[in-house]
Amino acid sequence: MSKSFTLPMLAALPALLASCGNDLDRYSRTTYGSYEQCIIANQILIQQGLSNPCVRHTGGSYYGPYVLIAGGTTRYVGYNSLGRVSGAGLTFDSKRRSYGSFKAPVSRGGFTSSSRSGSFGG
Repeated sequence: MSKSFTLPMLAALPALLASCGNDLDRYSRTTYGSYEQCIIANQILIQQGLSNPCVRHTGGSYYGPYVLIAGGTTRYVGYNSLGRVSGAGLTFDSKRRSYGSFKAPVSRGGFTSSSRSGSFGG
């Protein structure tokens, strides 16, 4: 007895993965006229441990870190040494006035993350 089946889900896989979206779509970034302006504007994040908050954009301008504000917590994601999104980010809890870090590896479905508390900031 032979069994046969069709693979409609396999054919739909690219559309299904695309619908998962990228969590970065929920984040925003600020554009700066120069690297120096970007660094100055993000100095507190650098002091709190965010590496590479600025990356060159076309035309000589620079993007600041990705920023997401949700429920009293702000998440910042910078860039790696190649100018791609970093796998680690910085959080700021406005209620506790504290900074922490989170791992944000980019996967097919966007970020996966876990939080870790950090030091007092202010």
